[in-house]
Amino acid sequence: MIKYICNILLGILVISCGKTEGGPGGGSHPLQQEATATAYTVRLPGSNPEEQAILLTQTVYPATREDNAVGAIILVPQDEHIAFTAMHRITHMPVNAPMLFLSEDNTISEQTLREMKRLKPDGVLQDERTDVYAVNVPEDQVKKIRDILAYRVRTFYEEDPVKLASVLDRWQAALKADHPDEVVISAIDHPEGIQHGMGAMGWNAHMGKGFAWVYRDSIPQATKDILKRRYGDHGSFMYLTGGPDVISDKVARQLGEYGLVRRVAGKTVFASNTVNAGYKDFGRNWGWWWDWTPRSWGWGIAQAGHNYIIGNPDDVLYMIPAAVLGHMGKHGPILFVKADSVPKATADYLNMVKPFKTGPQETILNFAWIIGDTTSVNIATQQSVDRLLSPFDVPVDTSSYLPDAPILQEKKD
Repeated sequence: MIKYICNILLGILVISCGKTEGGPGGGSHPLQQEATATAYTVRLPGSNPEEQAILLTQTVYPATREDNAVGAIILVPQDEHIAFTAMHRITHMPVNAPMLFLSEDNTISEQTLREMKRLKPDGVLQDERTDVYAVNVPEDQVKKIRDILAYRVRTFYEEDPVKLASVLDRWQAALKADHPDEVVISAIDHPEGIQHGMGAMGWNAHMGKGFAWVYRDSIPQATKDILKRRYGDHGSFMYLTGGPDVISDKVARQLGEYGLVRRVAGKTVFASNTVNAGYKDFGRNWGWWWDWTPRSWGWGIAQAGHNYIIGNPDDVLYMIPAAVLGHMGKHGPILFVKADSVPKATADYLNMVKPFKTGPQETILNFAWIIGDTTSVNIATQQSVDRLLSPFDVPVDTSSYLPDAPILQEKKD
């Protein structure tokens, strides 16, 4: 019995989401010096997707010892659909992998190579100590990783994101000896398909569930194959990201042949992601008369005391690697704002989770990461988010009572 309990505890340590310890890279990284903070927000201001991804890894992974290092690194081209698919399926434990980008010319830049060297992956024990998962990375660049860094690389080559989702589904099943019954489904051919599904991608980075693509009005064969792999009479529990204008009702009905279908959607991309933040599906999954395994899908956050990842839906490549902030540390959902304003759907949600003045202690974990520089989300919008998260009535201009204090030099004897 003692041995059985120890094995269970060891399994929990291996497969659960992680937490960071120590400072954010020791504060020694140049990109971190550009971060700007308010009482309840910190901006991570990447000026391009490659730089943004590096800033995120520097913030989340000090990489000073084994328990705050990465398990592996995801390396992808700057392709929204490929990156979105990879973040859904690779990031979660036991892999524990943040995402880095190739440069626009599909090569590994010097700054990305330096960051890969700094991260010193532990290697994924369950996958032959793989250090890097390279998705559609040119072979000469894979050779560069092996020759210069001596890292073990697993490659995936599939240009079609629909088929890539199936490839990664089979690989994950081999890694974990299981196909998760919960499957997120997004529309690949809708111009805002990724934006509607961004929050659900953040959940998968946190919890490691399934993912598949559909078209607005049809289901590709690769996705049918993914859904057929699920266990039990009920099939899959599917979560559609987007309303009928994004994934048609016809497709929703056809998906019903493979299990239970639910929409997690709003009328806009802003609303879809606030719905995702508050949504929770909990119930029986499978089991026997004496025991059963529950399903628990979604953040279900409707009260103060949580972390949020906030950015601009126009900057998809900035936001995809930011999901690592929900995987490690203060887990929390992704929300969207505009560059110069907070949309009503997002403001209404943040007002709902705003701490009561009678319970301000809930602000201890009420916090938002602002992703992107001031061209992506300007200072005024960051300040608005800060005030929405605060339990206090914060003046617009704080300079009159928050001046910079002088730093006095100690007198030498």
